[in-house]
Amino acid sequence: KKPGGSMRDSYLEEGFLMDKEIGVGQPKRIKNAKIMVANTSMDTDKVKIFGSRVRVDSMAKVAAIEEAEKNKMRAKCEKIVAHGINCFVNRQLIYNLPEQIFAENGVMAIEHADFVGVERLAAVTGGEICSTFDHPELVTLGECDLIEEIMIGEDRLIRFSGCKAGDACSVVLRGASTHLLDEAERSLHDALCVL
Repeated sequence: KKPGGSMRDSYLEEGFLMDKEIGVGQPKRIKNAKIMVANTSMDTDKVKIFGSRVRVDSMAKVAAIEEAEKNKMRAKCEKIVAHGINCFVNRQLIYNLPEQIFAENGVMAIEHADFVGVERLAAVTGGEICSTFDHPELVTLGECDLIEEIMIGEDRLIRFSGCKAGDACSVVLRGASTHLLDEAERSLHDALCVL
């Protein structure tokens, strides 16, 4: 549902649309995509110890702890890139350090995708949602012919077209107000339930 335009501007879009933006400094278009769909924490580049107290006697030791956390995140990112992917879609946030590592390796990173969207993306691309990366032979990657950023109205979205697991399409509803869009969505849902 995208506000703006009229109901006549609604259409059926070939491919799967995800209402997210591609990260800064990353490729905006990928052909023959190998997609890893994940649900993993990518924010350990900051010290995060809940309910614990760390006592140090110098700032150098704090810096050493932070560097150890960064090295741990670098190793995790290297394992992910080693799967031979060029697109990484994560259910959770991707912080600056992993995003930078992915950009350096030419991997498109999409963060904070909603859970339903991640499940649908995995289904249409033929991949599985993974959370550990130690055994590449156990991970099923998704595939599609093209990933690109498109504009609908004033919003940017990501389109996955030529999905491996079959044809995918998305209905794009346009309208003057959110109330009108909600009514159009209910009507479309009722019509699909009849089928």
